[in-house]
Amino acid sequence: MLYINNQWLEGKAKSFQSINPFSGETIWEGNFADITQMKSAVSIAYKSHEFWSSQSVKLRIKIIRKFYDLLGKNKLEMARLITSETGKTNADAASEVTAALAKLSNSTLAYKKRTGSENNLIGDMEAHLLHASYGVISVVGPFNFPLHLPNGHITPALIAGNTVVFKPSESTPMVAEYTMLLWEKAGLPAGVINMIHGGKEIVEGLCEHPLNQGLLFTGSYKVGRKINKIMSCYPEKILALELGGNNPLVVWSTKKINAAVDLIFESAFISSGQRCTCARRLILPNNNNGKKILAKLKQRAQSLSYSNKSYLYYGPLISSKATEEFLRFQDKLINLGAKSILKGKKVRGSYNLVTPSLINITGMKKSYDEENFGPMLQVYFADTFDDALAEANNTKYGLAAGLISDNEKLFEVFTQRIKAGVINFNATTTGASGAFPFGGIGRSGNLRPAGFYAADYCAWPKASIIKKL
Repeated sequence: MLYINNQWLEGKAKSFQSINPFSGETIWEGNFADITQMKSAVSIAYKSHEFWSSQSVKLRIKIIRKFYDLLGKNKLEMARLITSETGKTNADAASEVTAALAKLSNSTLAYKKRTGSENNLIGDMEAHLLHASYGVISVVGPFNFPLHLPNGHITPALIAGNTVVFKPSESTPMVAEYTMLLWEKAGLPAGVINMIHGGKEIVEGLCEHPLNQGLLFTGSYKVGRKINKIMSCYPEKILALELGGNNPLVVWSTKKINAAVDLIFESAFISSGQRCTCARRLILPNNNNGKKILAKLKQRAQSLSYSNKSYLYYGPLISSKATEEFLRFQDKLINLGAKSILKGKKVRGSYNLVTPSLINITGMKKSYDEENFGPMLQVYFADTFDDALAEANNTKYGLAAGLISDNEKLFEVFTQRIKAGVINFNATTTGASGAFPFGGIGRSGNLRPAGFYAADYCAWPKASIIKKL
């Protein structure tokens, strides 16, 4: 179902299904919006903007808080839907809901600190600053965090006074519809948020619609680049791209091998590796310590059990296509000269569950700098810390990076020289604070970080000088 102007409507374009990644069972069926319905959603959002933006920030936040209260009361049902559609473990799905619940307080503070109002006296003049909403903003969400990541755009957009057209991932329509149901129960005025299902044609239509003032996208570099190309014809529109990463995790000068392995394992394999901040490349010292770490990591990966769904460390990949791409990526690396340490395979009798892959890329003549969205870790042995840093930066991406070490001074060097936006020390690469910006450089986005800085692309400044005649 679509949600336009507080009404639930059937889509009029082609049908599609939501498939349970565990079983392959069809758990939801519906239809994409057609172009006319997309235009209607934008038009309704445009008409609703004047009223919504004219309300005080205090009132807007009061209504938004009702949504968060409802989400808190229904967190178990939301987590269940996330598990059903994404294949996440129960704990992983619950953690996504918890992360989403923290968004309101961070977004409220960000609005005040980054885009609030300010008055200063300069001699006989008064300098005045305020921020205004853009109007209609479209949010295109991903499958891997179907609640948390769209919510990370929608909440600051609504606080700033924008109205929203939300296009969720085709893989997670149930989560999107339940989210809209909670917004409806929260009493959000008609047309302030609208939700439409669709694919490439709908996204292109949103980019080009004259009443749509911006598009906030989370997804792959490949799709983000196509969107950027379309939006380059509309420099007057806001575009925020939150893309992927080929994230390095460097382990250097540590005697705490077990603790290091725990951090490596979670960084690489949490959520089946389907997080943009997951470690993709592990850089180890070319010595006995590095070899011990790899041996323990391999042993840990081999110890995983897949016989009982309740005890899985991670769930399946999102689709059969994703499983095929994961295995194809592994073969590509091997064909380019990498050596298999532990070959990832599809678990027998499962639908999209795969085992971890460990690949030694040290001897490759040419690196393969692409993002793999699955439980695969490429291993590189470096002779010196300078070599390790050079390899860590040997990517066109720049989202996340991590260092595990007993030497805190190494992290000072690491932070200064690493080309990444989320940099962690003795922590997983997937950890990020909602009170800080989230984003990177290079192919990881278009230099509009989300997180705390999402407020920046949800409002524009109006600066005035006021004098008496």
